[in-house]
Amino acid sequence: MTYAATLLRSVGAAITAAIALNILAAVASPREANKKDQRDREINRLGEYAGQSFLVVGGVAVLALSMAEADHFWIANTIYLAFVLSAALGSVAKIAACRWVFQAW
Repeated sequence: MTYAATLLRSVGAAITAAIALNILAAVASPREANKKDQRDREINRLGEYAGQSFLVVGGVAVLALSMAEADHFWIANTIYLAFVLSAALGSVAKIAACRWVFQAW
């Protein structure tokens, strides 16, 4: 289980980086940090829905790996990859919705 320490360090680094980037974003625009309107809520919801699709796909992949009795290494890394891709896709969807005209359905 030598991968466990590396996996825990990378998860800890990702959490630390996310917290630091949120703090930096709030410091960069303190007056606008807490102002949210309907458009912001819609964009956030769109990003969360887009990101959750990778969690579903990752969950199905983990179930398949478990049924195939795969090594714990592959199961743990598949879960981690699903979380990373979920966060990345959610962020890209939010940025794209902010940059271009966002139409609520």
